[in-house]
Amino acid sequence: MPYPLSPFNENFKIEIILEPSNDEQINEIQVRKRNEVYLSILLKWLCTSPQVTSFRVNTLNYTTNEVQTRIADEIKKLLLKTAIKVQHDLIAPNIEIHSVLPEVILLHNLNKNWLSLETQLKEIVIDVNCAAAVLRGAHIFAPGVLGMESGINKEDKVSIYADLSGKCKKGLLKKYECLQKMFIGNGVVKMVRYELFGENLKPVGIAIEVTDTISHCPNIGEDFLENGSAILQNLPSIVCTHILNPKPGEVVLDMCASPGNKTTHIAALMQNMGTLIAIDKTPSKIQQLKNKCDELQANVHIFQADSTKIMNINETNSIVDILNGPPFHLEIFDRILLDAPCSGLGKRPQLSNNISEKVLRSYVPLQKKLFKNAVGLLKTNGRLVYSTCTITLAENEGMVAWALRTFNCLELIKVEPYLGGEGLEGAGLTELQRTFVQRFGPDQQIDSVGFFIACFIKK
Repeated sequence: MPYPLSPFNENFKIEIILEPSNDEQINEIQVRKRNEVYLSILLKWLCTSPQVTSFRVNTLNYTTNEVQTRIADEIKKLLLKTAIKVQHDLIAPNIEIHSVLPEVILLHNLNKNWLSLETQLKEIVIDVNCAAAVLRGAHIFAPGVLGMESGINKEDKVSIYADLSGKCKKGLLKKYECLQKMFIGNGVVKMVRYELFGENLKPVGIAIEVTDTISHCPNIGEDFLENGSAILQNLPSIVCTHILNPKPGEVVLDMCASPGNKTTHIAALMQNMGTLIAIDKTPSKIQQLKNKCDELQANVHIFQADSTKIMNINETNSIVDILNGPPFHLEIFDRILLDAPCSGLGKRPQLSNNISEKVLRSYVPLQKKLFKNAVGLLKTNGRLVYSTCTITLAENEGMVAWALRTFNCLELIKVEPYLGGEGLEGAGLTELQRTFVQRFGPDQQIDSVGFFIACFIKK
């Protein structure tokens, strides 16, 4: 079964994505048509998997060449298994250091000749989120398994199907008969039914070791990258932190920091010298953030707080006060990253997405509150980077246009590295301003995820 043509249900209104906000209206028919053509291509692209996997090396403790060697060794192990399986010589995929981002390693997908994608007699069913992870190179962990036929034993070869309909009941013990199940690939069973399903059972660990996927992405995960040498991180996310360009000795704020990929990158660029504050609202996310910083040995001051409520407008502040946590006072940070909570419509692959109009529209008011605090906390001549992992006009170009109208002190700037494409029309940005922002989509040189970045200086 091919990838679906759109990740959204049939009742989803595409107009919501193209609508910038209540402040702006798209009046020009030709602009609307151009954006709709782009959106049609974009939605199909979102259903497919990137053809490149990116690793960010933790330069606090490792060199890029060291990690590149580790990845190459892991691929050699996979190549050996595959060569035995298909019984002919195979050429290893390209593993290259990015030409612009020196701490980034790009692992290209496998040649189709590596793969055995004939469907097996025995099947398992997984949820769509698990399926997306598998198509990006992960194995199947126990919580993602929905159904497993009775009589399946450990080390059995099985075909893997994603439940696009969301109707497969947990613990299904027979073959799942549904037109909306999608063949993902094949794997080997490591956990059986009694280990996966049962009252009060909370299974952990790899349930299915994935051997072949329709995405051709190598299933090597990142467990072999021990001691925090590198992490899997999407390329635009890495670009985002480079645009922030934090320096050793500065005072930097990451307003919505979990899971910590960008936070730890900021720490690495600062060489762990300076004051880096990371905020997140949810206790579970705070723990995730702490774990990531510990793993990568990043020097970060972490606080659980709501970043819409971290500004105190009454007094000045000092470094000592900052280390006590929020609320913070005006104009205390040299650089601020606002990687805002968003609708997340840029992730790939998206096999299904049932986001409602109400939820989709809820993000812009939150983003504006966060933005207002970011501007207040930023020093004069400080740098603010706003980013999302979504594709809507309202949360991206629309937010930039609103910010420029609302805050006279902000100047939108174009900075390096510039690896994305220009912004869309129809949200109130001039042609020049659209070339300053970066929108990542199907027409960029490196195949990654949907993402948006804008950079401001406070005058």
